[in-house]
Amino acid sequence: MISMLKAQQRDWYDRNSGTGRMSEWMLSAPNPGAAPDDIQAAESTLGLRFDDQYRQWLSHVNGWTAFSGGGDLYPLGDISKNSPEHRAMLDMFRESLIEPGDLEMESFDNLVLIGGTPDGIQYVTVGSPEQRRTTAPVWEIEDIEYTRFGDLKEFLTREVVSRRGLMLG
Repeated sequence: MISMLKAQQRDWYDRNSGTGRMSEWMLSAPNPGAAPDDIQAAESTLGLRFDDQYRQWLSHVNGWTAFSGGGDLYPLGDISKNSPEHRAMLDMFRESLIEPGDLEMESFDNLVLIGGTPDGIQYVTVGSPEQRRTTAPVWEIEDIEYTRFGDLKEFLTREVVSRRGLMLG
């Protein structure tokens, strides 16, 4: 998946280099992976366990600025229940009467904000306070609209496909 995203970025950069529409994000690289101890420390701080698929992703990519154009995937150090983005999203949920069950979780305490865009789109997944999960859904949330993906791989695959569509369109 990482190599597919990097190839899409490079392809887009190459196609746009002759048109003058180049952007630095097209060549952004993922951060090096996190150590298992760092992943466990983040889980401990959040009081949640990440699903196995997200843990594996973090071991290869601990954050990626502009991984898909305007979207960032946050490094562990930026994933916090006290971040301004996290608090703003919870406020929006309350104001819009979005309930935890709408996002397939028992409580918003299980929500993990894993990335977003400067214009306010957020990427979230679900942590589990107790049990181990192989995968967990990921949502792309924009205002009160949200799109569900079965897991991180499906979300990232959609990003690759949508970037390809923008390149060819």
